[in-house]
Amino acid sequence: MLIEQYIVDVRRQHTGESLAATRRRLGELRDWSEPLPVAKADDQARLESHLLQALGEGQGHHPLGISEVAPYADHLVLRLESAQPLASLLPLLPYRDRRKSRHGVLDLRAFTGRRGIELLLGMTGAGRVTLLGPQGCDLAAALEAHREAVEGRQDVPLWTKDTPHDPMPRPWRRSRTTQTRSKAAKPVDPHAVRPRLASALLRRLYLWESMATGSKVTFTSEPHGSGLMWTVQRCLTQHARLHDDNVATALAESVAGPGLTADLDGHLCSQRQCVQTFDSGSLTVETVYGEDARPARRPGRARAHVLATFLSERFPSADAGGDGRTGHVLQLIDPWGDGPLDTAEQLAAAWAHHGLNTLVLRVDSNRNQDRNATAAWQRARLTGGAGTMFKGEANYVHGDLEADITRARAAFDHIIMVKRHWVDLPLLAFSPLADDHLIVADGHFPRTTQSTTVHAGELQRRSIALTPAESAVAWLHQRLARIPFADVPLTGLLLRCAHDQLDPDSFDATVDMELARHGMPVLGRLPQPPRRGPHRTVLDHLPDEQRAFVIQQSTRIRKGLGPALADTTAFLAALREYAEF
Repeated sequence: MLIEQYIVDVRRQHTGESLAATRRRLGELRDWSEPLPVAKADDQARLESHLLQALGEGQGHHPLGISEVAPYADHLVLRLESAQPLASLLPLLPYRDRRKSRHGVLDLRAFTGRRGIELLLGMTGAGRVTLLGPQGCDLAAALEAHREAVEGRQDVPLWTKDTPHDPMPRPWRRSRTTQTRSKAAKPVDPHAVRPRLASALLRRLYLWESMATGSKVTFTSEPHGSGLMWTVQRCLTQHARLHDDNVATALAESVAGPGLTADLDGHLCSQRQCVQTFDSGSLTVETVYGEDARPARRPGRARAHVLATFLSERFPSADAGGDGRTGHVLQLIDPWGDGPLDTAEQLAAAWAHHGLNTLVLRVDSNRNQDRNATAAWQRARLTGGAGTMFKGEANYVHGDLEADITRARAAFDHIIMVKRHWVDLPLLAFSPLADDHLIVADGHFPRTTQSTTVHAGELQRRSIALTPAESAVAWLHQRLARIPFADVPLTGLLLRCAHDQLDPDSFDATVDMELARHGMPVLGRLPQPPRRGPHRTVLDHLPDEQRAFVIQQSTRIRKGLGPALADTTAFLAALREYAEF
């Protein structure tokens, strides 16, 4: 299955969107590291938490009476199957009664927009949800009827768009006593404390039906400390299995899923129910049998295949890698000190597309990292096949980089190391733990040089054409001025080319041969991402021609690498000799 169709189907099984809408919305994303965008603003997540609590026990033909969920980074679109779910949300709208007591979510605003009902939360309206109804359902009339009912009780609606928000609280002064401050403090909104969990559940509302077709799901919450604990209850038909390993697998997935961690002692199964807890009890999933005695409907063949592929995207483990895997470590080096992270992701995605387990390891010297902490790997993309693409971070000053590399070798086929270093100390750029070292540089070779002279008191400038041999020498001394390529044995070059110039012409091909004669062979070329445009890999949306070129070049680069666990004695000796100069 093509990666585009696979990502489209995975998102649809989480959101219930239509095929055309999903393709359009995925095409608008920068990349597919988050096929379901998370809520960026705290007010956005808080608003979605309020909505999930209000709609959590609703029923309908669709989950919670919602026929479609369309997540964006800065807002959320919910398509309701009828006006009934809207009736569950109306009590959230703030109003002031005759005693001047206020009720509802005070900073929530609602009004009729061009597409449907718009809900805004926060002083700046950073939280935004659009409610759409089916054809023939007038949600605006329901909102207006609610306003008339509130005014009929002689209460004052506070949710209109023109209603001013409460002024921001004054900053606390040190002269005030703690007792006075505690009396004046407003009660904390429990939805403002860790609201990301509820937001993730609402944005993936259709996940539960995808795992058990015909099931019903409800969401409830209860106070815990200053926040909320959430419970998801799945009601299955009598012929379904209560325990399902796919629940923990889907919730632990971190690209399309919410990335939750299952509690070690949070699993209890009996003949009547199966209870699983996640994230230290923040989420409880209860699976029980419902009253419907009809057998569960089986999903269509294509839908079941996509779900099975999504749930089978495994997590590489050093413990499970008993096949004697010895991963290869490739270090990508930027002559100017910046880690070529974009290039590393392009390589890792192309190799994962071929069925390999790849890891992009970013190595830094962050002082805040715990010396005893173990580097963690996190999934970077969905592949839809046997390969995997992960990313991770390690520390070469305050951490144990050698132990992290050893553990990564046992879990991955290829580890691509990206190390940030100080450009004034070129020796720090190289890691002896790597098997190969590739220099990533701009592949634009000079074809002319400028000459300026003075004749009869006037400046004269002329352009001199360069031969391929002269161009190679000029490029080496210009682009690799900070790299001791003549003193330290390096594997070669990985050049960045323009998007519209994929294959080198005859001049560039001759320059490549000259560079190989100087000990710096060109292993391959990869397109340079646009400066302000999206950076995409073969596991994202790419034109077919560019995708084929990246895959072909990545295969060529991989064939030019040496074996894993290569002998680094000569490499270390060259580094010591260079340091003595």
